[in-house]
Amino acid sequence: MMFGFNLSEKNPGSRKEMSTGVQLLASMLVCYPELYSVTYEPRDTEITLDFVVKGKMPKAEMEEFATLLDKSLQTYHDLHGEDPVWLAVDADVNGELMTVHVRRQLSTMLRGELDLLAELFCDKFGDALQMDSHTLTTLEPEFSNMQSNLLDQMFDLAQSSRIKERMIGMRDKDKVVVYNR
Repeated sequence: MMFGFNLSEKNPGSRKEMSTGVQLLASMLVCYPELYSVTYEPRDTEITLDFVVKGKMPKAEMEEFATLLDKSLQTYHDLHGEDPVWLAVDADVNGELMTVHVRRQLSTMLRGELDLLAELFCDKFGDALQMDSHTLTTLEPEFSNMQSNLLDQMFDLAQSSRIKERMIGMRDKDKVVVYNR
């Protein structure tokens, strides 16, 4: 199954027929233009967030950044009265592009983490971070508000019930597409 909608449409409409997982991945991509793709693996309830950066980073610097990400997320959860969380960070280099993979357990992930991760990636990589030109501020206001509210609801649903589908969500030109794998 594939689902997609065009971000440049003036009124993409309601997506009530979508599963929780499909809507979660699609809303993550719409709300966070810093994300290149999002993958969900139900066996481990693991979500992988991919960020694409122009250029390469030395291994020691990448390890330092991964440590910053981990410490930042642990502090975020501590401030919200939550237990420590599991986080893994690795990167692949393909030509002049580096893809940084951030893996987390969806069951303990909070919406604010995405804000924090996006900010840390923007601060670290600046203009080298590939970002979609469709941001919440450039999209139709009604649509961007709906997606933001929907993302909050999907996080709540994902924490209270297990998503069973293997999925990948990605950007394809002016579209966000989510596939069952």
